Amino acid sequence: MRPTRLPATSRGRDEHVIALVVLPDTVGLEIAVAQQIFGRRMPSLAAVTGDIETPYEVVLVGEQPRVVLPSGVDPGELAPLDTMLEADTVLVPGLEEPLAPRSDALLGSIRAARDAGARMVSFCGGAFILGQAGVLDRKRATTHWVLSKEFREAFPLATLQAEHLYVDDEGVHTSGGIFSATDLALHLLALDLGQAYANDMSRILVSAPHRPGGQSQFIKPSIRLDDEPPVESLLRWLRDHLDEPLTLAQLAAHEHVSERTLVRRFRESTGMSVFDWITRERVNRAKELLERTDYRVSEIAAMVGLGSDESLRRNFERVVGTTASAYRTTFRGIGIGAGAGAGVGASAQAVPA
Repeated sequence: MRPTRLPATSRGRDEHVIALVVLPDTVGLEIAVAQQIFGRRMPSLAAVTGDIETPYEVVLVGEQPRVVLPSGVDPGELAPLDTMLEADTVLVPGLEEPLAPRSDALLGSIRAARDAGARMVSFCGGAFILGQAGVLDRKRATTHWVLSKEFREAFPLATLQAEHLYVDDEGVHTSGGIFSATDLALHLLALDLGQAYANDMSRILVSAPHRPGGQSQFIKPSIRLDDEPPVESLLRWLRDHLDEPLTLAQLAAHEHVSERTLVRRFRESTGMSVFDWITRERVNRAKELLERTDYRVSEIAAMVGLGSDESLRRNFERVVGTTASAYRTTFRGIGIGAGAGAGVGASAQAVPA
């Protein structure tokens, strides 16, 4: 069904407008990611979503009225740059020539949109345009790890976190390599419409709601023939046992390694400590239950392994930045295919092509 709540918008419209910047060297796949996740649903998915419409309006904008991308794709007519001034979100996809200087007209429009209150988003090398526009000054950001050296040299006022798949910093959202664009887009859906809605969309995409780890696991200097096996199987096991008491000794025994080795492998693979990761997953499970069920907070705390309602409240506010009750009030009933009593944790179903 169509979400009952609109994404955050300062314009008072019926839709949240995303200005998607298209330049002659834009990576076509990243345009497609944004259109697929935020744009009109394919009619073949109507049985899953209940509606082909979305609360977003994706408007392609550019310096020229029409361009043909390096991939040979013609994305169609482009709206003028000043369209960004009325947008709620400005999204800059990746570029084939991210280091190329950009026009004053483009950079000025991006700055003006930022000053007007638009949320600023970039995929991959699109961060270089936000950087040239000054949007990343005194902000944390990421881009493709291959571009780390050039990014640091070009934007010394920004703090590059190249190991992350995506980074948020006060209304500025950036992502790493091409496929982490999906991670960031799903994260934005969760911020706007709730975790359940984002999780349902991830099932439609046949994608993980949140990939463990970051770009650091793909950086070439770290790739070795004798690399230790990843921890993906352990992560799957943990998700199936979140409601149980878990100890480091238990997990190390499950993996047949020492506790010290487990801690090291886990951090190398996920960028997080074992129990920080477990807490985040428990909170995400709680978010779905708050959105989709009528269980009391104390019941949800037990169901996700946080024990007491006080433990859930404390960890929920630390991870999400709001209270569990406020989250439930805000996001209740938004999930694409969710009923009020829908269960959580069932196997995701692949959508037929």
